[in-house]
Amino acid sequence: MNKGFQHIVRFIILIAVQVLIFNNVQISGYLNPYVYILFIMLLPPKLPKALVLILAFVMGFTIDIFADSYGIHTAASVLLAYIRPSILSLVSVKGGEDLEDISIKQLNFGRFFTYSGILCLIHHFTLFYLEAFRLNEFFDTFTRALFSTAISLLLILMIESLRSNPQKR
Repeated sequence: MNKGFQHIVRFIILIAVQVLIFNNVQISGYLNPYVYILFIMLLPPKLPKALVLILAFVMGFTIDIFADSYGIHTAASVLLAYIRPSILSLVSVKGGEDLEDISIKQLNFGRFFTYSGILCLIHHFTLFYLEAFRLNEFFDTFTRALFSTAISLLLILMIESLRSNPQKR
């Protein structure tokens, strides 16, 4: 399958799954899984940075439209796209220059877990603190961000392991 077409399909599927399923999952306000960020995480490292930022903006804006969230997903997604090359250079051997794609196969499980965990944590903290926008609920927001990061990371790892190992299905 053509790589560009593959990314378009991933974009559409992750938006549909996020909007139709995961936006309706809230367990006592502390578990809000956001798996749409997987699209930004899996973009090729050699893609121009401006294009990655534009794609992150479009992804976040689309989620904001469906969630009525006034731009917080857009802001968190663009920050995620901006920080992604730095985190990739921390976890990959040659700073991501040798990678064609980002996957569990390419990075190995430990590096992919670290990469996606850091990015998920940054995204969720940004998202929840922009949503709260006050410090008097600092620890409550901190707890929400940690729990949501854990469930999102678990779902992202499950999706990525299914995507990376089609012969084991």
